[in-house]
Amino acid sequence: MTNNYTLGRGEIYFARRDPVTKALGGERYLGNTPEFNLTFESENLEHFSSDRGIREKDRSVILQITRSGSLVTDNVEPQNVALFFFGSTDALTVAQATTTETFDGVEPGMFYQLGMTALNPSGAREVIYPGVAGPPDTTFVVEKVALPSNIALAAGTDYVLNTALGRIEILEGGALAAGDSIEVTFTVAASTRTRIISGSSPIEGALRFVAFNPTGDNIDYFLPSVSLSPNGDYALKSDEWQQIPFTVEVLKPDSGEALYADGRAVTA
Repeated sequence: MTNNYTLGRGEIYFARRDPVTKALGGERYLGNTPEFNLTFESENLEHFSSDRGIREKDRSVILQITRSGSLVTDNVEPQNVALFFFGSTDALTVAQATTTETFDGVEPGMFYQLGMTALNPSGAREVIYPGVAGPPDTTFVVEKVALPSNIALAAGTDYVLNTALGRIEILEGGALAAGDSIEVTFTVAASTRTRIISGSSPIEGALRFVAFNPTGDNIDYFLPSVSLSPNGDYALKSDEWQQIPFTVEVLKPDSGEALYADGRAVTA
């Protein structure tokens, strides 16, 4: 017999199952996965003969099998991040529009987000600053609310605008004091961006591992019914490459088995 010493490598694909129709979608490559492990555990009911001498085990029956696994990907792209948060991705399309908002009780040194609405909770992006970018019919005005009329505020002295993120910093030493109110009229550019929205239900589907071993026979694994859930920390800030960890719960489907492992076919 020749020993099959194997150094494991391979690609992982995940097909998401529609929660309503239960149909599988296409298989999406998760990207680079430094780790992928499978763990099978069994629970046995044991029987011992106790009539004479020492007790001896004479029967063992498997009561249950638990199949699970874990994987880590360092491909930090929106659909993988969405899986970690039990969520989904969509393309948020924003039309150019001009809006006026009032911020009460502002404080120097603090930041304020423009465009936070029920449909866009994280706020506006790509605010157009006239004279710097964008068409001439756009507006950006910041005023201190006062009677009998508002008082115009100056960029760089009273506030700083981050146009890309739609954020205003109220500068210390400017015309605004703690507790003042400001009125901001601004225009957002037409744009699209990818947005991830978290959910609360585990992600179910099918998982396929396609082996590309540098040494050892290639064995491909197919798990027709799995549930993905987050497993540990997703470090948004560190001195290492970001990695997204998952727990894989391997389930037995209504028909067929929980796991299939195929060697590579050899033609006749």
